[in-house]
Amino acid sequence: MKSSKKEERLIILNTLRDGKITVDESIKLLNAIDGCHEGFEFGGSNVNVEEKFEKFTSSLDSFAKEVGEKAKTTYKDLEPKLKSGTKTVIEKTMSVLGDINKSLEESLENMKKAEEEEEKCNENCVENCEEHKED
Repeated sequence: MKSSKKEERLIILNTLRDGKITVDESIKLLNAIDGCHEGFEFGGSNVNVEEKFEKFTSSLDSFAKEVGEKAKTTYKDLEPKLKSGTKTVIEKTMSVLGDINKSLEESLENMKKAEEEEEKCNENCVENCEEHKED
């Protein structure tokens, strides 16, 4: 089965992307498909594909470095804010946990008091019942 020029170009570009061939090899293969030599006519002027590709990759490298530097700067700017925010969250969490602990302790204290009062009441009831039996 014969593949189209478009499919062949995609195969070459994917192979280049995957790092299986070099830029020079890909240019030679693309030129072979199109029947071109080192340069080709584009809009009436001679364009060297390799030269254009080198300029493009150089621009891309510069762009990547610039983005990397901006990412570093952004991280350095955000790091103290993130640490401060994390510290605040931890402090608030500890405060809430302290409040919960205090509330639980108060509830336990109230339950103990209620049990003690109920026990006294039961004792009084037993005493009153015994007094009535004697009468």
